[in-house]
Parts: sequence; C-alpha cells; structure tokens
Amino acid sequence: MRRFTESLLAFVLLLLGSGCARTIPPASPEATALAIQASSSPEFSQSPSLPEPKVENETFMIVDGIARYKIGPGDILEVLLTKGFTQEKHTALVQSDGMVTVTFFNAKVTGLTPEQAAEEIRRILSPFYKQLRVEVLVTEYNSKKASVFGAVRGVPGTYPLKGRTTLLDLLAAAGGPAPTANLEEVRLIRSGGPSYTVNLRVLLSNGTPVRDVEVVLDARDVVFIPSIDDKKVFILGEVKKPGAFPMSPNMRLSQLLAQAGGAKNTAVLDSARVIRGNLDSPQIIAVDFESLLEEGDVSQDLRLAANDVIFLPRSAIGDWNAFMAKIRPTLLNINLLLRPAIEIQELTSE
Repeated sequence: MRRFTESLLAFVLLLLGSGCARTIPPASPEATALAIQASSSPEFSQSPSLPEPKVENETFMIVDGIARYKIGPGDILEVLLTKGFTQEKHTALVQSDGMVTVTFFNAKVTGLTPEQAAEEIRRILSPFYKQLRVEVLVTEYNSKKASVFGAVRGVPGTYPLKGRTTLLDLLAAAGGPAPTANLEEVRLIRSGGPSYTVNLRVLLSNGTPVRDVEVVLDARDVVFIPSIDDKKVFILGEVKKPGAFPMSPNMRLSQLLAQAGGAKNTAVLDSARVIRGNLDSPQIIAVDFESLLEEGDVSQDLRLAANDVIFLPRSAIGDWNAFMAKIRPTLLNINLLLRPAIEIQELTSE
C-alpha cells in the first residue's frame, strides 16, 4: 500500500507538469459488473452526441425556404432610399434597444431580416415621402458571434455569424483543423445550455451525407478543437516508469506498457485493471497481461480511451471495490491539489 501511495504522489507531480487532471472514484458493484461484462471486447467507443437540428435560431430565420440573417444590436446597416429619380444612402447603427435612425425617424429592426427591416423603414417613412423604395444591407455583423479555440490552422477566436452557419463553416473561417486536431472529440459548448461531443472523423468518413450531420451554430456558441497531443493515458503500480503518457491514435495497452518500460518482476500480470470513466460512471476493466504477453492473446490488448488509468498490482486484489474505497482519501487529496487544472479542463468538457 505504501508503495502504491508513493506512485500516486509521483503521478500528482506528472499531472501538475502536464496540466491534465482526472479523478477516479470508487466503483460500485453494479458499475464494476457492467465494466467487466463490457471488457469482453477489446474495443471501447463512445457515440458522439449531436444537438437536435433547428430550422431557426437566434441568428437566422427561414423565409420562403431560404435562411435569412436576423438583424441585432451592434450591426451596422446601409440603408438606400430611392425617391423617384433620386437616391440617398444612409449608414445606421442598430442601437441596444433595436432601433435605427434614418432621416431623423426611428424604426425597430432587431430580429428582422434585411428585407423585413427595409419594409419596416419604408412603412415609417412613407407618410413623408412619395414613391419611396427602401433597401437594407448589413455591412457589419456584430450582434451574433461564435468562438473557436484549440487546434486550428488559422487564428482561434471569435467570428461573426452572418446567417445560417454550421460547425464546418466556422472551422473553415478559422483556417480548418490543424494537423494535430483530434476530430473525434470536438466540443460544442452552448451558452446556458448543454454541451456536445462531436466525432467529425466518424461522421464525415462513414458515407453519411453532410446534410445529415450538420451542426448549426447559434450566437455565443463555443467550439473547442482538442489536440491529439493533449490526450493522455496513465499507468501506475508495478511498471518501471509509472506516470502520464501522450495518447497516440488507436493506442493499445501493449504500446503503453512498452512506453512505461515494461512491467517489473513483482507485477501480478493477470490482475491488471483499466480504470475508466468519471465520478458518475466508473468502470474497472479486468485485463490479463500475462495472457497478452506470454500467449499473444490480442483480446486482452485493449484499445485505450483518453484519461484511462492502468494499474498493475504487486499482489492479487480480491475486492477491487474495497481497494478503491481504501485509496479514496489519497485520490481526494490529488483532486484538491489539481483543482485549478480540473476547473480549466471542465470549462471545455462539460
């Protein structure tokens, strides 16, 4: 037990250096049973969740089957007034109350399309002008914006929404994903609402038409593109180099064990465990390293998921639930030490 605690403390230092943190709760008997049942397959994947498609949102509305931008406070409009054979061009800022001023008259245009705003301005001015025609053009889109951060080729930051804008549209505006982008775990964070994990790689490579997988953005959405360099897995216990390791694509247990310098002679190879999940749904997956290394049983060569913790014990542990409960105080102390890093991670993962 003392040896394991020392390994955990070393693990804390590695986490602090890497800026990555994850707590591991004690597993319930039900969760353990489900995990062991799931471990019969070496593969593990989480289906991406997608926001339900909306016909309209805060940024656009559908008029005659076409998406039209909704004007909002901060937008700058160019208003062209045609009176007979003369034309006047006015620049109007949409105020915080949704009003614009044109030739000393106010018209409320927030929430309207440019065509609807033109009709509203014409209605306000028509008593004073004969044969008036009005056209409205948005010259600066300032009222609705979405942000993209992380592994992009161009400049991460905030971009204006100029109408119906998809996740792919925003990525294109930011120069596209960087070569190190982890397209399997793109995060969409909704203001005041749920967040989603979008697996762009699967959705766009399995033959599904793009229109069926489009994610339409709305004002104040935040998109985070993680880097494959940010994904880590951890190995503790009886290995020569315990700690955190970068997770490569399709990484398996055998690869992680090799990076950790291999198992020590004191390791009980047939009692290895993969601890996967979070406080709400912990999983403990049994792995027989002895069958993998000595008999070539590839069914034990589990494909890893980000933040997996692999533990190689020094002696067989009969009751893993009791063992996890015993080390819970140590894990809680790690959680407290790493709280700033955890809070930063939760900002982009919840």
